[in-house]
Amino acid sequence: MRFAIISDIHANVDALRAVLADITRTDVDQILCLGDLVGYNGFPRETIAMLRDARVRAIYGNHDLMALARLPDTGCSTLARKAIQWTRRVLTEDDWWYLASLPADLRIDDLVCVHSAPGDPLVRLGHAEQFRSEAEALTEGGARVSVVFTGHSHRQQVVVVRRDGEVQWTGGADVELPRDALCFVNPGTVGESRDADPRAAYAIFDAESRGVSFRRVPYDRTRLLRRNRELGLLAPSKLQRMAARVLGYSRS
Repeated sequence: MRFAIISDIHANVDALRAVLADITRTDVDQILCLGDLVGYNGFPRETIAMLRDARVRAIYGNHDLMALARLPDTGCSTLARKAIQWTRRVLTEDDWWYLASLPADLRIDDLVCVHSAPGDPLVRLGHAEQFRSEAEALTEGGARVSVVFTGHSHRQQVVVVRRDGEVQWTGGADVELPRDALCFVNPGTVGESRDADPRAAYAIFDAESRGVSFRRVPYDRTRLLRRNRELGLLAPSKLQRMAARVLGYSRS
């Protein structure tokens, strides 16, 4: 089977629309979403509706849990907290129940989908020891797991944990996953880019060849920026952040 793997849409329906249109031009059997459907941006209801219409199989992320008030928003930035509080007010009952119905993970044969790590949608996997520890836990008792799709960091990458414990990183380059290792694949973020490339990101995975293809899709950000400006959800500019530091205060 061939899977399109998307993650971290963050209520950016225009980025999602561009990604779904790009996916339709490829030969995939299923679209899997690794969570964080909402948060940060101003189109949560439209994003949920589009995912449902496209029959995307999704799990929840930490921002989805915060929108449901199942996870405190005290640990996130002021801007993220403001977006979550606004999102709670605008979600319909049907939207709420949809988010509430999302599972923590998906398992398809030897593939596992999580938002960050199994049982923990908040942890940021970044160190070799973390990946090594997660790999050991996932295969404990002889469990058959070969690929873990994980989001949360908004960074396209593959991390390979070999049987001898060696950990190898590949950042955003198409690759064929080894069959004698456990591999963590992050498709990047659809709707909330945090690098120099503002395009929407996702990945294609071929279960037969074990090939991973990373994609970037351009989209028009005009409507999103206008909407976020109206709602007060725009991050301060670099110049504003510099001024804040000079004046002795900053955003949390």
